[in-house]
Amino acid sequence: MVIHKETMRSENEKSVLQRIFTESPISKSQVARDVSLNKVTVSQIINKFISSGLVVEAGSGDSTQQGGRKPELLQINSKYGYVVCIDLGYQELSVLSMSINGQKLDSRHAIFKDDDINIAIKQINEILAELQGIREENLLGLLVSIHGIVHKNQVIYSPFWNMHQVDLADLLAKQFDIPVILENEANLTAIFERDYSENEIQNAVSISMHKGIGAGIIIDGELYRGRKGEAGEIGQTVAFESENQSLEKSKKIEDVCSPQVILEQIKNTKGIKYINWQLVRQMFDDDDQETLEILKMFENNIAKIISNVIVSFDPDVLVVNAYIFKEFPEILKRISDGFANISVRNTPIVLSQNVKNASLYGGCAQMIRTILGVSKLKLQYRE
Repeated sequence: MVIHKETMRSENEKSVLQRIFTESPISKSQVARDVSLNKVTVSQIINKFISSGLVVEAGSGDSTQQGGRKPELLQINSKYGYVVCIDLGYQELSVLSMSINGQKLDSRHAIFKDDDINIAIKQINEILAELQGIREENLLGLLVSIHGIVHKNQVIYSPFWNMHQVDLADLLAKQFDIPVILENEANLTAIFERDYSENEIQNAVSISMHKGIGAGIIIDGELYRGRKGEAGEIGQTVAFESENQSLEKSKKIEDVCSPQVILEQIKNTKGIKYINWQLVRQMFDDDDQETLEILKMFENNIAKIISNVIVSFDPDVLVVNAYIFKEFPEILKRISDGFANISVRNTPIVLSQNVKNASLYGGCAQMIRTILGVSKLKLQYRE
């Protein structure tokens, strides 16, 4: 097989950039050793990055034991630009901005009264314009996290927002003259787990449970979206709870056991007007039997979902992204212990390290990968 020179040069540049991003500050000679290229080639590539402003010198390193000139160290230029991720949740949006070297810059949050996407777009425009006004760096790209199905950068379905006849990516791209990517929220939580993990993750599933239930799937280090972006829509699987019902009339899993459904069940059972997880925790600690029964049913249902996902994908790790398990870690532990007792797979079942903002960090990570052109290389981000 003949490898084109341009392709080889491009791959070499990606490898060099990846090492600088991950290991900075780092010397040219160390980069050359790490990527197995000669120093002349690495110097040419690095000089190109320095000329573009993407890479800058970061002072001098230590001399070798033999003495001699101290090596100049290199790092990604944080002033080169920044990216933004916006999570479009249920009647709310959350915003995270991050410099091109992976450092958090700013976060915002807004709440809405309805599902009018035009109101949300207006808010997005105002936030991005404000960020551009206060930051000296250039806005390089925007990623929007969608709680729904995304295919070919289009929102196919969203339960939270009325997006009929709205080309969100194209509209925002033209408004700010930047690349705009749309991605499923659960997929972004999986990207977060892959890119922020201390260990290299090749195969993982991240189950995101909030108002609905979805799963992000990593196979061989890459995000798996399915044929039309619907892979991981486990909340839409059919609940086997009623006999002689058609597929159309059967309830879906997320209609039965999403965290939001559990909150409503407890609220209605107790006949109260307001509820949150802290109040549920208090009821749990007070041994309120009605609350305990509802949570036990939830535990059994989620255990079945997790078991089905694990036997379907056999991941290295299964990560759960849900606030309910942050409030009730003992429930997740029982599920994990129960699965370990009946399975030979020994798959770790763990709570995400960033339940609140995993999709935002995953979105920024994905946008940075896209801009740097290193979407298939391992990067390690630091919060």
